Amino acid sequence: FRLGVSSGFPTDHSVVLWTRLAPSPLAADGGMPPVDVEIDWEIARDEQFRRIERRGKSLASAAAAHSARVEVQGLEPARDYWYRFAAGAHRSRIGRTRTLPALAADTASLQLAIVCCQHYETGHYAAYRHIAGAAPDLLVHLGDYIYEGAAADGGVRRHLGPSCRTLEQYRQRYAQYLTDPALQDAHAAAPWLVTWDDHEVANDYAGQLPNRESERATFLARRTAAYQAYFEHLPLPPSMALSGTKMPIFSRHRVGRLATIHMLDQRQYRSPEACALGEQLAGNRLDGNC
Repeated sequence: FRLGVSSGFPTDHSVVLWTRLAPSPLAADGGMPPVDVEIDWEIARDEQFRRIERRGKSLASAAAAHSARVEVQGLEPARDYWYRFAAGAHRSRIGRTRTLPALAADTASLQLAIVCCQHYETGHYAAYRHIAGAAPDLLVHLGDYIYEGAAADGGVRRHLGPSCRTLEQYRQRYAQYLTDPALQDAHAAAPWLVTWDDHEVANDYAGQLPNRESERATFLARRTAAYQAYFEHLPLPPSMALSGTKMPIFSRHRVGRLATIHMLDQRQYRSPEACALGEQLAGNRLDGNC
């Protein structure tokens, strides 16, 4: 469980629990043999696991990089739970999660953390250390969970590998990000809602169009690989799994009668920019042709 644990997409009665088996996270196969592994999970009302609420088994599939998720039902609204996984003699760290208030509840407040644009090369995620310590009710990630580019000089640390194009390269990039201790702590401290922006795939892409004319013929395969790796490494519900080349990631979440959170997908269904031809689609300044 070198990549930690996470929970996400809570409702007033359910939550998704996630982990990935990867004894060698940065290796192409995560250090795992090419076989499925059954793992145990349990969720409790207390951090000492004296009051187990639910337990069961989940499959860490080799086809999904040995990631595993379970959507736990039948929980109480607006309360904390603690969860963990086990595989043979190995046990994960303990994570904390929380359900949303009942739909009709007159909820007075919600402690919300909002994050985005976590470029690995440019910082050590001090904000995540603070968030983990605060243990908010909910963490909302608005995209750019990874940056897909090759290593660059001048940062405080460096990406591994070239600019991501293949499923193996995107998997390694997510694994590298998830080896960060502060990011792992934030995942274990609160449930997450997530959506993507562009760098989970490629800078400034729009729908099925890349940011460079020369890459159009192969871009959809690249986008599909990126979407698969995204699903494998975040606590998304099974209903959001990749279907063909698409992922239904937009969602809506009611927080009692206090608020409704709309998570938008501003990339998969995005129209190209006006006059977005050739290098103009890469964000270069227009030269008066429009």
